[in-house]
Amino acid sequence: MTVMIIVTANITAKPGKRDEMISKSQDVIKNTLQEQGNISYELLASTEDENVLVMFEKWENKEALDTHMQTEHFKSFGVAIEDLVAKDLEIAIYSAEKV
Repeated sequence: MTVMIIVTANITAKPGKRDEMISKSQDVIKNTLQEQGNISYELLASTEDENVLVMFEKWENKEALDTHMQTEHFKSFGVAIEDLVAKDLEIAIYSAEKV
């Protein structure tokens, strides 16, 4: 049985860089939504800290996520935001199987 995978990636932008971060994320969002195995890929804003954004992702399985992380648009996004982030991304990967 394949289990859906959910990923949260907390992205903390440097002060004044939030809008640029959002702008630079549009290409990876657009391309990822076309990937086989992607269910959803959204950028959400924190209600508590304007500099914190969360990439909320749903994947059909771990293999689809692994393939995504090898794509050119994913790698390019990482390079594009290198100088915009205040700290390393906080990434969590969950199985959608209820416990």
